[in-house]
Amino acid sequence: MSTVRHYAVRRARPPDWRSAAVAMAAVLVTWYAAWRIERAAGLHLDVVVLATVLALSLGRVVRREGALGGVRGAVRIVVLPVVALAATEVGRLLAHHEWAGGAVFVLVLAAAVWVRRFGPRWAALGTLATLPFITLLVVPVPIGPETARTLWPAAMALLAMAVVVAVQLLARRLGIVGRPAEAPDVPRRVPSRRPPASTRMAVQLLVALAASYAVGRWLFPDHWPWLVLSCYVVCSGNRGRGDVLHKGALRLVGALAGTASATLLAGAFPAGDRAAIVLLFVVMALALWLREASYAFWAAGVTAMLALLHGYVGVGGVGELGQRMVGVALGSVIAVVVSWYLLPVRSSDAFRRRWADALAALSELLADLREDPAGSGDALGRFRYAAAQLDLLTPAFRFHLRTLRRGRLTSAHPAVQLASMRSAGEALAALQPGDAVAYRQEVVAWSRRVGAIRRRMREDTAVAEGGRLTDLAGDPDDWEAEPSPAYLRVSAVSSTLAALDEGFTRASWLRLGGS
Repeated sequence: MSTVRHYAVRRARPPDWRSAAVAMAAVLVTWYAAWRIERAAGLHLDVVVLATVLALSLGRVVRREGALGGVRGAVRIVVLPVVALAATEVGRLLAHHEWAGGAVFVLVLAAAVWVRRFGPRWAALGTLATLPFITLLVVPVPIGPETARTLWPAAMALLAMAVVVAVQLLARRLGIVGRPAEAPDVPRRVPSRRPPASTRMAVQLLVALAASYAVGRWLFPDHWPWLVLSCYVVCSGNRGRGDVLHKGALRLVGALAGTASATLLAGAFPAGDRAAIVLLFVVMALALWLREASYAFWAAGVTAMLALLHGYVGVGGVGELGQRMVGVALGSVIAVVVSWYLLPVRSSDAFRRRWADALAALSELLADLREDPAGSGDALGRFRYAAAQLDLLTPAFRFHLRTLRRGRLTSAHPAVQLASMRSAGEALAALQPGDAVAYRQEVVAWSRRVGAIRRRMREDTAVAEGGRLTDLAGDPDDWEAEPSPAYLRVSAVSSTLAALDEGFTRASWLRLGGS
């Protein structure tokens, strides 16, 4: 394997400071507005925490969506306040009827995962609906009488949503962040005798959360959210057993580091000291910035923020350091064990499904480039979305390569193929509209190469010959001259697709469980 491809597998993406800055700006604006409303209306600290946590969570959810207005925006405006009111009532139920409240809480979160079976739109709606319920695990103060059974939770949810959407739109208008790829309208359904992955994930989450809640109520009656929150974070976004194990390890390492540092640091601030809030926002900004580098930084940051917030309101302290660590560890272990043994979603299954979707979208994009180079925007968006979904598997497979494989890099490892697909996507995204017209023969060759890869998934065909840069259209007398930018862009696509073709073999597909 070449040094370039070896490096592509090893390297991690640099942290995206622009997205972190935009998310942090929305959080600060929401916090200040909620604080002023709380002061003017004589409310309680819970509304400020509710609005701030929702803005932090919504920032990532809204950033992944292409369209922020229209019907989808109207649905969010209707759903989020209603769910916020429902979550407040569930919070009261948890406080006064712990087992009934726990049952409702667990069922709601599991149902939000189950609706993913209906496609990406429902998956996004389910994720949105879970945010107020997850906020219940974060708010360290009980629901006050000024907030209970009023419309203030709905108002705070609308405030957070409005600020986040406005800041995201402004950031896109100014070119600070780009427009993400949108999910396709219709999900791709594949007949199978096994239950859908969303059903299996919902059952896993139901059992894992129920076990975490029961163990938490038994061991830490006053701090059961430690277990439930850790379990939910590790188990909810299940992309295979390897992904759950990877997130569980990072969650455990990051949470322990964040707990140890922040709990000790929080003891240096008396309850109500605003310096703790300033430090909390500093930690939040760093965690948002470093999240893309490793999930461990985000886990450490979230745990540190919770410790600082609890110290600010006078809940917990240094004496609870050991219990907090045990709670985080137990929640992570429960999530990993349940996801590993109960209706498991295998990593190879997740890879094959997303790999096939990405190749199908790539084939469609190349067909559109061949027929109408100027009208391939929709196909490019669908390919970007499919490639982004596939790229979500990269951290787990890179973790497998660095641990169980001990660095033994071969072309059959999924991490290599993921790196090749990412490189191909980046090269295709860099093409200009006129490139496909000037090098139409190359676009035809790309389509044939991708078609050969897809046929190799079904039958034992040979690897196509790798194209050379000198095979590109052009005058041979000009080969010694400085190549044009269009030539370099087209040759980059040819090279990445050649690497994709050579790396993906029939044998590697069969080792991943393909038929």
